[in-house]
Amino acid sequence: MYSEILANEHEKHEKIIGTLSKRFTTYGYKRIKTSAFERYDLYSNVRTSINQNEMIKVIDYTGEVLVLRPDVTIPLTQQLVQLNGNLPEEMRFYYVQEVFRQTFQENEKIGKTQAGVEYYCPSSPEADAETIMLACHALRDVGFSDVKIEIGYAGFFTELIADLQLTCEQTAELKTLIQAKNIVEIGPFLEQLSIDQTVKEVLEQLPLLYGAPAHVFERLLNLQVSDSVQQAIEYLQETYKIVELYGLKKHIVIDLGLINHMGYYSGIIFQGYVENFGKPVLMGGRYDALSEEFGIKLPAVGFACEIDSLVKAATHKELTERYSIDITVFYEESRMKYAIDITNELREREYRVISKPMKHPLQIQDSLYTIHLTQQQNQLIEEETTEFVDFKHLLDLIVRKKGVPEWTI
Repeated sequence: MYSEILANEHEKHEKIIGTLSKRFTTYGYKRIKTSAFERYDLYSNVRTSINQNEMIKVIDYTGEVLVLRPDVTIPLTQQLVQLNGNLPEEMRFYYVQEVFRQTFQENEKIGKTQAGVEYYCPSSPEADAETIMLACHALRDVGFSDVKIEIGYAGFFTELIADLQLTCEQTAELKTLIQAKNIVEIGPFLEQLSIDQTVKEVLEQLPLLYGAPAHVFERLLNLQVSDSVQQAIEYLQETYKIVELYGLKKHIVIDLGLINHMGYYSGIIFQGYVENFGKPVLMGGRYDALSEEFGIKLPAVGFACEIDSLVKAATHKELTERYSIDITVFYEESRMKYAIDITNELREREYRVISKPMKHPLQIQDSLYTIHLTQQQNQLIEEETTEFVDFKHLLDLIVRKKGVPEWTI
């Protein structure tokens, strides 16, 4: 009986990994792998690294201290930096790997399987919104209908306290109070500090800046904030507008009290919840400054799912499987909504799709098809250019092209 339970759990585990992997490829991501052992210095020398007490340390035959991989983002970023700058404008990678951290909690496993994506690209609301869409899409693929993505902004809290000269202990305690939404104790704690009354009022409001986007953005109108904080708010609002175009409104919650425990996040941060499970199954955000720890600027956004949590949450869920091919969609700004609609419909029909604004065209070498959406016309480009009038016409054209089986539609 016990062996049957183990086999069933393993089957769910592998099915979820397969489902996520196939969804990641439909957004243009390629699988990578990092070493299970890394030099301790890689993590200890990075200011925004993880808690060193959580690292599982070993010593090799030379006496050098190594750690079992506690994170994927940091070593991958370092490897890319070591390519001496010969990098394209954007790179999309995904991984399925074990990460190892000392938990200090009974019955909590040290090794956990994560499936995640790393999207190295210039910071933009379009890129961040698409990454949030992928996170939601992936959780729905696993079989969840009640998906919630909480979106915050790491820089919001950082900018608020930038000039306060707080000690590390005071900063840590303030973070804890905000994360716990402890409205009762945050006021008295701030009263003990010698800080500007305006900043104090905003910090007190942070736990309350949670809920439906329209409600949170309305509350923000009444707060007096610095120019840098206002820029963070505007970036978040612009990202949400694009998220709305993806049809995700019912899945989104804004939480400006959200503070991710990974210190390298610097912009948009988010975490995903599913029905009947009380903790996040997915966490991510933008980390534009991490690569600067290694000497160059390589901005990025990404997220990771905990497979064990998804297995527990998906006990009675039916998992779907998908297949994909490559299509690239370029669009003028006025056609963004139509581009999003086409992209979503193509992905639902198992095509691998990347969409980009035409103001920054990117030639994808391994893309089987290219679609151009301008104010004047819709074009499908392979060996020749063909105009199409609507989505059905587009599908008909693709089926007639060589190498695409008719059953894909």
